[in-house]
Amino acid sequence: MKNIYEVKNNQSYIIQDIPDLKLLKSLGIRKNAQVFKKHSYKLGGPVLLTVDMSEIALGKDVAEKIVVREAM
Repeated sequence: MKNIYEVKNNQSYIIQDIPDLKLLKSLGIRKNAQVFKKHSYKLGGPVLLTVDMSEIALGKDVAEKIVVREAM
């Protein structure tokens, strides 16, 4: 399994596991949710995701803890 930071850009993924942070859940990032990864900024920059029509930027430290699989 891979984390959302290291997977390919411009693809949809299903979240398999997330850290226990209430902020993520309030943003719609929860287990089994589908997200679209737009871009990972290099050199430890944030990850840009689309979740339920909202664009969200997550720091690398949080993004590396979100485990995903490719959406079918």
